[in-house]
Amino acid sequence: MDQLSLKKLFLKERILEVIPVIADMHPADVAESLRDIPLEIQVKLFAELSPEWAAEIIQEVPSEFGAEILNDLAPNKAAEILQQMYTDDAVDLLSRLPKEDAEELIALMKEDGQEIKELLKYEDDTSGGLMATEFVAICEEQTIGEALALLRQQAPSAETAYYIYVLKNDRTLVGVVSLRDLVVNPLDTRVEAIMKRDVIAVPEDMDQEEVARIFEKYGFLVLPVIDKEQKMVGIITVDDILVVNEEEATEDIHKGASIAPLETGYNYAGVWTLFSKRIFWLVALIFVNLISSSVIAAYEGILASVIALTFFIPLLIDTGGNTGAQSATLIIRALVTGDVKLFDWGKVLLKELLVGVCLGLVLGLAGAALGVFYSSPMIGVVIGLTMILIVIVSNLIGMILPFGLTILKLDPAVASGPLITTIVDATGLLIYFSIASWILKL
Repeated sequence: MDQLSLKKLFLKERILEVIPVIADMHPADVAESLRDIPLEIQVKLFAELSPEWAAEIIQEVPSEFGAEILNDLAPNKAAEILQQMYTDDAVDLLSRLPKEDAEELIALMKEDGQEIKELLKYEDDTSGGLMATEFVAICEEQTIGEALALLRQQAPSAETAYYIYVLKNDRTLVGVVSLRDLVVNPLDTRVEAIMKRDVIAVPEDMDQEEVARIFEKYGFLVLPVIDKEQKMVGIITVDDILVVNEEEATEDIHKGASIAPLETGYNYAGVWTLFSKRIFWLVALIFVNLISSSVIAAYEGILASVIALTFFIPLLIDTGGNTGAQSATLIIRALVTGDVKLFDWGKVLLKELLVGVCLGLVLGLAGAALGVFYSSPMIGVVIGLTMILIVIVSNLIGMILPFGLTILKLDPAVASGPLITTIVDATGLLIYFSIASWILKL
C-alpha cells in the first residue's frame, strides 16, 4: 500500500485495518507515514499495537513527538513500550516528559525503571547521555564455547553483538573480542588468549562531539563507556553517532544563519517556534547595524562632496562580507572537526594574512579598474586601495572571531553568516571613508 492510501486509512481512524498493513513495513517507514497524522490518531494506533512493535516504531519518531505519544497513552501501556526499548532511546523520551510524568512511568517499569533513573542523571550531550546499557560481557577465564553459549542467551536483548567485552568480576574493562574471533577459533580456546587488551573507551562525561571524532578516527561500530574507576557502564553505537553528527551539523548551520537551533525538524516546527528562533538575532543585528549607519553619518560631508563614492559602497562592503564569511566558515569547520586546535592560532593567522593579501591584490586591481571606468582615476585609486585593505582585514576578522569565541567557551558557529557580515560592513565603511578623505583631501 502506498503512503497516500495509508494516510487516508489513518485519517479515517480505521486503526484495525492499518495494523496488518504496517506489520510488513519497516518501522522507519511507519514513522514517516505518521508525520502529518493528528496526535490523537497516533495515540490510538500505539494503544492497539503490541509493546514490542510499538517500541520499534516510536524509536523512529522524533523524540519530542514520541514523548507526546507516550504522555497521552495510558501509563501502563507507555511503561510496557518503554520496557521494550533500548535504554538510550527510553532515556531520550523520558527526559522530554514533565518530571512527575516521567517518575510515574519509571515507577511502573520497576527494575528496568531504576536503571533508566540512573541514566537520566547524565547530561544529554555527553557519552553517558548517549549510551545504552544492553551489551554482552564475558570473563577472560571462559572458553570460546562458553562465551558463545552466553552470547546466544544475551544477544537477543543486547543492542549490538559485534563486539563482546571482557570484564573482571567487579566490571572493570580488561579486553574486547570480536564476534569473528569467537567464530574462527577452537571452542576450547580461552578468551584471554584471543582478546585485545588495549581497549579504546570513553569516560561517561565526554562531550558527544569528541565521542563522534573518536568514532570517525578509528572507524568504530561500537565504543564502550567507562566510569572513573574504569568499570564499564554502557556502549555507544554508530547509529547514535550518526544522529549526533546530524544534530551538530544542523545546529551549526542554524547558528551560522543567526537562528537559535531548532529542537525538532522544520516539518514539525510551528509558526511560533520558527518566529521565536529567528526574531532575537534579527532585532539584535538591527542595533549592531547602527554602527554602519553611524559611520556613514560621520562621513556625510565626504559623500556630499563626491557623490560617486556612494555608488561603490555596496560593492566594497559586500566583498568584505563575502571574504570574512569564507574565512570564518573555513576556520569554524576546522575547529569543529579538530583539524585546527586553539594553539594553532599563530600559524593560521599567518596563513590567512598571506591569503588575504593575495585576494586583496587581485580584487583591488579589479576594483580600481571599475573605479576608473565608472568615475575617474582618483576614484579608481581610492576603490583599489580600499578593496585591498577591506579584503585583508575582513579575512583576518573572519579568522580571529571563531578563535575568540572558542576561547570564551562559546560556539564558533555564531561567527559565521550575518554576525561576521555586520561586523565587516562597519569596518569596511570606516576603511573606505578614511582612505577617501586622505586621497581626495576632503
